Parts: sequence; C-alpha cells; structure tokens
Amino acid sequence: MEKERQEPFHWRTSISYKTRERIVVRGYDINELTGNVDFAAMAYLTWTGELPPENYRKMLNAMLVSLSEHAFSPSSAACRFVRSGGVPLSTAVAGGIMTMGSRHASADVPAEMFQEWVLRAERENLTIDEAARTLTAEYRSEKRIINGYHHPQHIVDPRASRLLELARQWGIAGKHQLLAAAVEAATEPVYGKRLYLNGPGAIAAICSDMGLSPEQIKGLLILSRTVSLVAHSIEEAEREKGWRASTYSDITQPLDLSLQQPEYYDGPQERKLEQ
Repeated sequence: MEKERQEPFHWRTSISYKTRERIVVRGYDINELTGNVDFAAMAYLTWTGELPPENYRKMLNAMLVSLSEHAFSPSSAACRFVRSGGVPLSTAVAGGIMTMGSRHASADVPAEMFQEWVLRAERENLTIDEAARTLTAEYRSEKRIINGYHHPQHIVDPRASRLLELARQWGIAGKHQLLAAAVEAATEPVYGKRLYLNGPGAIAAICSDMGLSPEQIKGLLILSRTVSLVAHSIEEAEREKGWRASTYSDITQPLDLSLQQPEYYDGPQERKLEQ
C-alpha cells in the first residue's frame, strides 16, 4: 500500500509573507509603506491587520513617547545589571524586558479589568458609576491590588492627565476611560484616600477604547520602553565598570564588598559538615 504523501511543513500566518523580490505585510508591499506611514501606524497595522484612523495614529505616537523613558525603574536597572556582566546589547535589553510583569509596564492588567467591567456593566445593566463602586468594593474586600492606580514614585502620575487630555482632544474618549475615572473617584470612600490613575492605567483605558486587546496593549508598553532600555544599556557599557563593583568608584556600587559583610547576613550561623 502506497504511503500517504505528507504536506511539507510551513508556517501559517495572516501577518506577512516574503519572496526573493517582495515583502508583503497585511497585504501591503513594505516599500509602499516605507516613507508613507510612520512607525506607530506600522505597529498598529502589524498588530491589528489595518492601518489606524488618523486620531488613533496620533494617540499611539503620543503614548509611545509618554512611556518611552522613566529614569530608573525595574527594567532600566535590570538591563544595566545585565549589561555590567559584559553581555551584548540585545541580551541586556532582553533582561530589562523580562521585568515587565504584573507590577511594572503592566497596562495589560488594568486593561483586562476595564474591559471585563465594561462588559459586566452592560450585562448587569449597571451604570458606569455603579460598576466602579462595585469593582472597588470587591477588590478591597478580596485584598486585591487595583492595578493601574497609584504610583510609588509620583503618587499623582504626571503622564496620566496629559494622555487623557489628548484622548479627549482627538475624540477617543469612551466607556473604558469613563470607568477609569469613576474607579478613581470610588477609591476615596473605600480606601480613605484617593488612588490616582497612573500612566499605564491611562494607556489601558485609552487603548481599550481603541479596541486593542490586553496583549496588544502590553506589546505597546514593551515597544515604547525598549527605547529606554537601549539607552541605559549603552550608557552602562560606555560609562560604568563591569560588575558595578569597583571599590574605587565615586560612589559605593551595588556589588561592592562593603555591602556584603557578615552583619547583613541573617541565615544560619557558620557550621561544619558532620563527619
């Protein structure tokens, strides 16, 4: 009996293809896109399959700028430590990206929350204010963090108001931003203090009103902050000594032996192996 012929392996994708002569992305020749669309529009096209409306394009560019640099944060500090081991730029940048979880560059988390509760409000016939009060009370009683609010370094994050202002100016404000504002107002009576919407929280609400998924929103933050990670990784290699451990530096470095003395150790006392 003749063996059934198997189809040769190939990737299946709706994103792009290439031949020796051409590269086609979402149906557009890359050379037609080059010089005619900006990087934010290209990102939106690649992620969603369509070029963005003009107001979305402007908003994406604004968000990419706003989140591109934030001085020392988990990702920038991490990429510097990784680079101090003598690794290539790409490895250091990857090390910074690996810190972007549920507490840093975490706009995907409040995006999930906003999108879930807007749908819940529609399903349960709740007003946005009712949904916000219920959400806040539930999170408080369950001792869950309302991600996207408060910032340990700013308290009132200066990026949020500017982004929301631009969203209103460009006609992007919608239910997710209304919910984000209502949750901020609802925190004060529940927590005894106001938890202010932060930059990633604002981006979560705006991007949700633009129809982006939480994963796509996470990608936007990673894309934006990579600008910072490249700069910090290069500066680390060009300006600092390897290991960040030099005793002769102007400041005490994080890995200096003076920071690793016995008085900072709180494990078991010194002991011998039993013979």
